[in-house]
Amino acid sequence: MSNAQGKTDPLEQWREMRDTYMDIWAKASGEAVNSDAYAQATGAMLEAFLTTSSPYRDAQKKAMISALEQCNMPSRDDYVRLAERMGNMELLLDDIDAKLRQIYQVVVKVSAQTAHVAQFTARPAAVESLKAAEEPPAAAKFAASEPPEEAPEKPEPAKPKLAAAPQRPTVAEQAAAPRPKNGHAAKSKPRSTKNPKKGV
Repeated sequence: MSNAQGKTDPLEQWREMRDTYMDIWAKASGEAVNSDAYAQATGAMLEAFLTTSSPYRDAQKKAMISALEQCNMPSRDDYVRLAERMGNMELLLDDIDAKLRQIYQVVVKVSAQTAHVAQFTARPAAVESLKAAEEPPAAAKFAASEPPEEAPEKPEPAKPKLAAAPQRPTVAEQAAAPRPKNGHAAKSKPRSTKNPKKGV
């Protein structure tokens, strides 16, 4: 690269060679990576590495789990199970929230309807209460119209009953009475109607 005085830069050729070299390698590596042979080769190498390292990884995992159990610390599997449970709990809480919102909406509608009905039912009741306060009750009217009740009279003490006087037998009873045994009926003496003092 030349400056204002016409002198050349000694590193200019080296920079040009570097740029050319980088361009060549970029094109070559891009073509190699995008080829099918490179993909198959990298897949085979990765598979071989995994198969050879799997026993070591299993042994390392078992050793880590046993060490965590001895230290009373959770392992990776425990964290995974806990995360699954927390996810299930979150779903359940979302369902409960949705149901509570529906119940709240229904309660609000019912309360609004009952308040609307209560307004119409409260007006006639208020009017009736005012009328009842202005007018005397029917029981008071009826009590005022009735005459005062008289005091009940005390019952007189019962008088002792006297024994009834013996009654004389009637003529029919005398005729039906039995006669004496001699067969002669007892004749009653006729009473004299004459005054004994008259002949004196």
